[in-house]
Amino acid sequence: MSDSYAASETQTLDTAPPRRKRRLHDRWLTLATFLVILGTWALATGMGPWDPVIRPLFLPSPQRVVETFVQLWNNGFQGRTLMQHVGVSMYRFSVAFFFCIAIGVPLGLLIGMNNRVRAIVEPPIQAIRPIPKIALLPLFLIWFGIGDLSKIIVIGAPVFPIIVISSMQAVRSVSTKKIQAAQSLGANRWTVFARIVMPASLPGIFTGIRVSISIAVTMLVAAELTATSEGIAWMAMTAAEYLATNIVIVAVLIMALIGFTLDRVFWLMESRIVHWAGKD
Repeated sequence: MSDSYAASETQTLDTAPPRRKRRLHDRWLTLATFLVILGTWALATGMGPWDPVIRPLFLPSPQRVVETFVQLWNNGFQGRTLMQHVGVSMYRFSVAFFFCIAIGVPLGLLIGMNNRVRAIVEPPIQAIRPIPKIALLPLFLIWFGIGDLSKIIVIGAPVFPIIVISSMQAVRSVSTKKIQAAQSLGANRWTVFARIVMPASLPGIFTGIRVSISIAVTMLVAAELTATSEGIAWMAMTAAEYLATNIVIVAVLIMALIGFTLDRVFWLMESRIVHWAGKD
C-alpha cells in the first residue's frame, strides 16, 4: 500500500513541473504574438530611419497613438474627459449585459427543462434572432426615446437570444443517463437540477456569455450612432468625420481592451466555478 502511494506521489511530482513549464511556455508565446503585431505595426508606419509603408492618415504609428491617448486623457474630447466617455459607454454596456444574463440564463434553463415552455417561448426567440438589430434602431428611438434606454435595448437585443439559446442547449445536452440514474436513486426534481443539470450546463452557459461579449461591444457602436454626444464609440465616429485616425485608433483599442478584459474575467470565473469541466 505504501509503495503504491509513494509511486502516485512520485508521478504527481513528476507531472507538476511540466505542466507549469507548458503554461509558462504558452504565456511567452502569447506575449511574443503581441510583440510581433506591435513590431509589424511600428515598421509599417515608419518608426525608425525608414519611410512608412502606410501613410499616417490611414494608420498612425504606435508612438502617435500613445501621444494621442495622453492628450485625450489630459484634455478630453468635445468638452468631456476620456473617462467620462468610457464611463457612459460602460454604463450602457453593463446594464444591457447584466439584464441579458439575469433574465436570459434562467429563461434558457427553464426552456431546456420544460417542453411546454419551450414550445411557447423558443419559436418567437428563434424568429426574432436573425433580424438585424441595427435595422430596428429607428424603431427603438421612436418607442423608447433618445436617452440611454433605447441604446441599452439596442445592445441587449442581439445578446439576449444568444444567451437564452446557449443556456437552453446546455441543458438539453446534459446526459439523460445521469438524470435517470439520479432519479432511480430517489432524487427529486430540484436535486436533479441542482446536482446534475446545473453543473453540467455551466460550461455551455459560460461559452454563450463569452461569445456574447464581442457582439455586445459591436452593438455598442451601433447604439451610439445617433442621438448622443458622449461615449467611446461616439468619440471614434466623430473623430472619423474629421479624419482624425489617431483618435479613432485610441477609441477602437479602448473598446478592444474592454472586450478582452471582460472575456478574461468570465474565463477566470469559469475556471474557478466550473473547475471540473473536461475532467470526466
